[in-house]
Amino acid sequence: MSFKDYLGLTDSMLPQLATGFGGGIGRKGSLCGAFTASIMAIGVKRGRTDPKDREALLMVYEKCQQFWEKFEKEFGSRNCYDLIGLHLDNPEELKKWLETGGREKCRALVGKTAEMLCDSLSEIR
Repeated sequence: MSFKDYLGLTDSMLPQLATGFGGGIGRKGSLCGAFTASIMAIGVKRGRTDPKDREALLMVYEKCQQFWEKFEKEFGSRNCYDLIGLHLDNPEELKKWLETGGREKCRALVGKTAEMLCDSLSEIR
């Protein structure tokens, strides 16, 4: 089962939501897109629907903090540049990333992040 199915999202929603996440948000080397998407998934799973629901807010904050810590423990950082060491908004560095298997390395990171997210989502009641 995909996260899309698990969270009840439509076919077009995930690619639309995630379009700008690559390369640390628009190739700027900031927050890793897999990390950012995971935080969004935690919110979809148990985020508040009522702005006054402080209990849901605090629970999601706690789960996001826990995921942050797991992610940094696993990968050493949550920032794309720290993870890959290149600025993907620079054409020469993007070319180097592609030539050195960057896409495959990021796919592996996304896969491991998905496993971690599954574990985190299973802990949320």
